[in-house]
Amino acid sequence: MSDQQFKQVIMTADGQVFDTKAEANDYLRRPKIKAELMTLTENNEELSNWFIDNQEVVKNAFDTGTIRRVTKAEKNKLRKALDAIVEADEKAYGFVAEHADSIFETFRWPTVKRMNEEEKAIAAKTALVEASEQEDLAEWAIENRDAILEAFKAGIVKREVSPKAKEALAKYRAEQKAIKEAAEAAEAAEAAG
Repeated sequence: MSDQQFKQVIMTADGQVFDTKAEANDYLRRPKIKAELMTLTENNEELSNWFIDNQEVVKNAFDTGTIRRVTKAEKNKLRKALDAIVEADEKAYGFVAEHADSIFETFRWPTVKRMNEEEKAIAAKTALVEASEQEDLAEWAIENRDAILEAFKAGIVKREVSPKAKEALAKYRAEQKAIKEAAEAAEAAEAAG
């Protein structure tokens, strides 16, 4: 009997296969993002594709000078990387492998010097020029920052909260408010009497 291993994958309706649901969602969102960017760039397909392909670079350029928090996705990537280092059992990675849990628990992005809006714009322009090698593109991107960031959100499905959950939460809050008011009234009566 042979040892067979299975790998779970995500397949889209058009037959594309992805390792994670996030990758599949990104693939499915790409046409929606492109449509938004095509409108913004006046149907410049090359420019729209450049923005899509360099989303992270553009977002990071616009976030320059703001304090960065470690996201859940980044924590998960860090955990996987640390686990891979531990499993590799390489002598060169010994220190990291030995302290993997501490590294995971205490990881923070390096502190960033706070910048005013003008300094942020200069830093963003520098990063965009470095990525695109075109100063006019960087200036245009900074002028259209909000529209570009909004286009990157195209296709994100926002889950609606069920009406039952809303009702239950409202009922719970009303009960907690009544309990609090009753406790305050009893405390006031005790203090007065």
